[in-house]
Amino acid sequence: MSGLRWAGWVVGLALLLGCGRVAAGPRNTGRKSVAEADVELKVKSVERTQAGLVLTYEVHNRGGQALWLLDRLFESGPTGSLRLNPDKAYVELRGNAVVVSRMLQPIPDEVLVEAPEVPAITRVEPRQTVSRRAVLAVPLRHWLPYDQDSTEELPLESVRELRLRVGYLLDEPGMELHEAQDPEGNPYKLPSYGKALKAQKILESGPLPIPAAGAK
Repeated sequence: MSGLRWAGWVVGLALLLGCGRVAAGPRNTGRKSVAEADVELKVKSVERTQAGLVLTYEVHNRGGQALWLLDRLFESGPTGSLRLNPDKAYVELRGNAVVVSRMLQPIPDEVLVEAPEVPAITRVEPRQTVSRRAVLAVPLRHWLPYDQDSTEELPLESVRELRLRVGYLLDEPGMELHEAQDPEGNPYKLPSYGKALKAQKILESGPLPIPAAGAK
């Protein structure tokens, strides 16, 4: 599926979403638990299972202000309609290094799209902790929103570095949210692309343990 076709998934909202290309950089502490201000990302486990490579993590909002995780990605069904997939994550292969992410990805300067791909968001109240998992097919496959035609793969035994990135927005006054439902009736909310990209904060783990290829 071409990047142009995939990026047109925001049906009925394309005219509402602005554009921008500046995002806050990730904070990397070299640990499995990282924090920026009052938000903490903690990777609980990295396991090889029958489903694939499974990353289980928590995001803890330790502050007094609510936030929104940019963590609910979509996948294409048999008819081409898009539905929420709670286990989906972006995978970027950089040689033998792998970056797994759930965040708002900027549109590359050289790419033209009908509408940006925007993850649905999850509200996290002050002092609340949410648990999530990402399930990745093995061998790992390169999958980014504006590079859907890539066939690049990487066997698990060839991975030399693995990291997780998670994007979030603080619940600031004037935030624009658009409500919709996927074909299965699951409700979701989307932020406006341009404003969200400028406001996005990113947590990045340090290098994570890589399970042995035969581990289950």
